[in-house]
Amino acid sequence: MKKTFVIAIAATILLSFHVAAQNAGSEAKTTIDAAMAAMGTAGLQSIQYSGTGSFYATGQAYEPGGPWPRYTLKKYTMLVNYAGPAMRQELVRIDDEKPPRGGGVGGYNPTTFQGGIRPAPGDMVENQTTDGHADVGAVRMWLTPHGFLKGAAANAATAKTSTTHGKKVVTFTAFGKYSVKGIVDAQNLVEHVETLVDVPYTGDTLIEGVYSDYRDFGGVKFPMHIVMKEGGYPTLDLTVADVQPNSPAALDVRGASPAQGAGAGAVRAERQPEKIAEGVWALTPGVEGSILVEFKDYVVIIEGPGNDAYTMATLAEVKKMDPDKPIKYVVNTHHHADHAGGLRAYVAEGIPIITHESHRKYYEEAIFKNPHTINPDRLARAPRAPLLETMKDKRVLTDGDMTVEVYLMPNHLHAVGLLMAYLPKQKLLIQADSYIPRPGAPPLPAPSPYTINLVDDVTRLKLDVARVVHIHGGVSPYSELVAAAGR
Repeated sequence: MKKTFVIAIAATILLSFHVAAQNAGSEAKTTIDAAMAAMGTAGLQSIQYSGTGSFYATGQAYEPGGPWPRYTLKKYTMLVNYAGPAMRQELVRIDDEKPPRGGGVGGYNPTTFQGGIRPAPGDMVENQTTDGHADVGAVRMWLTPHGFLKGAAANAATAKTSTTHGKKVVTFTAFGKYSVKGIVDAQNLVEHVETLVDVPYTGDTLIEGVYSDYRDFGGVKFPMHIVMKEGGYPTLDLTVADVQPNSPAALDVRGASPAQGAGAGAVRAERQPEKIAEGVWALTPGVEGSILVEFKDYVVIIEGPGNDAYTMATLAEVKKMDPDKPIKYVVNTHHHADHAGGLRAYVAEGIPIITHESHRKYYEEAIFKNPHTINPDRLARAPRAPLLETMKDKRVLTDGDMTVEVYLMPNHLHAVGLLMAYLPKQKLLIQADSYIPRPGAPPLPAPSPYTINLVDDVTRLKLDVARVVHIHGGVSPYSELVAAAGR
């Protein structure tokens, strides 16, 4: 009798859980359906919107962990093909911050003469297509207000709802690893969407869309103010001027997935190490990469860009070139994603990192500590404490024959704590982002303050420089930099 009673109680509990789950799903569906009806989402196959505002370059903050640097948007158009699924962002931005702090102009484009070094003159035209067939592409499409509702409807089996401050919160799970949350206001309009995505440098990273000032366009409600964020800081602040529901141009947008196998491994395969001077090698000549410096009993890597794949390919290349010499240090010039994205793999390998003291807190409390659960990297799979050696103004590495002097570039506008390396025997300077060769381009309207700072530091330190190695690729005579600085 007692056993029968226990079984009955257990069955009742299980049934109550099942009913609660059904009610949760039913309530979520009711909320989603109401929002889709209010916003005119059901009949929306595509949408095109445009406006002006501000663009912010992710991964290029002036201070470690600080906000992304701002650029003015002259033109901005987003075309979203929900049926595709795909979306295309087309923008024209200008570098008008005075003074310019941080990075973000991208590499030098010999066709348009844009990019490379701040401040970039004229219009910077950038187009980017997102393929909604890929997991992360679909998630980014669901970050749009109508896209969120379509994503929630497609993943209704996992949808749940709750209430906060009088507003409905709908959360659904997709691809087994992305939890997408949206807030629906009292008018059944989507006002906020967020989720975590994998960024190799920062790990599980919060991306958000904030939507306000909705207006009606033929039965389709759309926000006239959009703020997109990554890692807590804005990446886009857009005042919308024009909205075209079911735009034919947007329906023509098709996804373009990256070719399989492309990326760091492909770059390594295409570019073999190139000797710059005795004992000095560019490991990926012509593009951004690491510089190898050979000492008697060990080697030093200057810069750890990319990601896990790039770092592991670099380590394999170094092993092939100098099989009997361990890597004693990797020198990190600054905290930007394109220069420090491969550092986590060096930590995983137990290789000490030399960087400026201003980077310590950011690296130890964020970059080397952030969770990487969506796409676990080497350090996430085998955690270990970083071997971080910080410096202030100068650090010298020498074995009596080869010498590398590492210097702080104080008050540089590109990044707090920016470092450069000098090899006195080779009269070689290794620098990042203070000067970029611009072959074929007309002279800049005025010398970049970044280049002026570099030349001033060389003069202040009384360095005898003959050639300059650029982390972003290439080697230039020092006289070229002096001319570019207007000296």
